[in-house]
Amino acid sequence: MEDIKSKLIYRTEQLKEYNNETLNAYINIAQSPDYSPDFFSEVKPFADKVKECADQWKPLAEQWIIEEKPAYFYLKQIEDTHDNILISSVRAFQSDTKEKRFREMIQSIDYILSGIEKEIDK
Repeated sequence: MEDIKSKLIYRTEQLKEYNNETLNAYINIAQSPDYSPDFFSEVKPFADKVKECADQWKPLAEQWIIEEKPAYFYLKQIEDTHDNILISSVRAFQSDTKEKRFREMIQSIDYILSGIEKEIDK
């Protein structure tokens, strides 16, 4: 289980960094309405690396929940966080993305990731 926890913490930290990068990309694009990122040189490579990390994180998080049974974490939250981070990694580059909803999604992702870190560090 310790091996799973260390891998989970590593992937969780990576996802938190990607989540911050996603927010920064959104802010930069929102502040430059005339800027349009190139899909194949900017959007796809970023979304692909986020997906790769999220796809490695998800089974680790699910196994941790099944084995450790933490009080406030559920498999559904892992599924939703995985989906949300994939969605946000693409939506960050879309100029028509609604700011309030996008920021709430980023906060939700960060809340779960930070909570997992705190729970494992107990």
